Amino acid sequence: MTLVKTLSLLSLVALTTGCMSSASDPQIRMGVEALVPPFESRNDKGELVGLNIELGNALCAELKSRCVWVDQDYATNIHALETNRFDVIMPMTATSARRDRVDFTDDLYPLSSRLVARKGANLQPNVQSLKGKSVGVLTGTHREAFARSRWAPAGVTVRSFALNNQLVESLLSGEIDATLQDSIEITHALLSLPQGQAFDFAGPSIKDPMLGSGVAMAVRKTDTQLRDNLNAALERLKKNGQHQAITQRYLPLAAPISPRYVPNDEGLPFSDAVQVGETIYFSGLVGLGGDGELVKGGIGPQTTQAMENLRTALQRNGSSMAQVAKCTVILADIKDFSAMSTVYRSYFPVDRLPARTTFAGKLIGDARVEVDCLAVKAS
Repeated sequence: MTLVKTLSLLSLVALTTGCMSSASDPQIRMGVEALVPPFESRNDKGELVGLNIELGNALCAELKSRCVWVDQDYATNIHALETNRFDVIMPMTATSARRDRVDFTDDLYPLSSRLVARKGANLQPNVQSLKGKSVGVLTGTHREAFARSRWAPAGVTVRSFALNNQLVESLLSGEIDATLQDSIEITHALLSLPQGQAFDFAGPSIKDPMLGSGVAMAVRKTDTQLRDNLNAALERLKKNGQHQAITQRYLPLAAPISPRYVPNDEGLPFSDAVQVGETIYFSGLVGLGGDGELVKGGIGPQTTQAMENLRTALQRNGSSMAQVAKCTVILADIKDFSAMSTVYRSYFPVDRLPARTTFAGKLIGDARVEVDCLAVKAS
């Protein structure tokens, strides 16, 4: 055998050994960008630490394998996975766009995407508030894709940064007005530090299919067995308590949600609305016109006025008719059911009719109908 052939064969053996685990040393290669504490980073000794590192090692141990951690730029990790640089992207949020190229495990834990801005800036995570403003995002993330798709076309300047410390410096200097990030990541990188005391979360967490619902792991579409094995291992970790023991050291317990009360202008013994989290509960509304009197004409006009009053209340509290989830309708006379329903139905999108309960009962004065609903905040 020639020297060239010998060297070529040795190179092939070395390459194969580096890319595949053997029966004597089963391993799972995890691609990770170790620059995002407290999820994945390196300590002063250069050792990998963080929530995702601990979860990954626990999963590998559960599968009687060894985690081999491969440093990888997050912005190019899908291509690196497809070209067999490693077997798993740790971590990655499952979105519809990404599912076109890779497969995903079950979620490891939930996520929360939040806007962060300087206190007093009065910004909200929507295009109306952010138009003309500059928002920083990390390159290659689902938040970058969301901001460029949802916000940029409406006049929001979206700036991408390769590293979080660069983004934070830009926010501190005022070069950008806000940043869209994972709530825990930005708390660790800025909000919990002295220089971050002038900043805070702006508005609620953002719910959108492009942002996903949790943190998972990505594998090649052909690696269904690996995906299933990881899912089975994750389920065993949850059942034996290891998953909770790891995650509770990094993920804060949910803070109690304080209701927000909207008092009645006339001093009546109830609130016009109460918001708990993203849900808004409205007190019953009857067909009172602008003069404070019941409109005349019976069930049709009164239902119309009650629904207009509901529409106004929703708008005042940051919601809309399309965000109503449940209504209760009380009729003075159940015979008015059909006439009431005809008007009621016209106020909602045909594909977003709320759940509803209707019954007859005694109403105040000459009111023919009363409507009370609950809705969620508009995204």
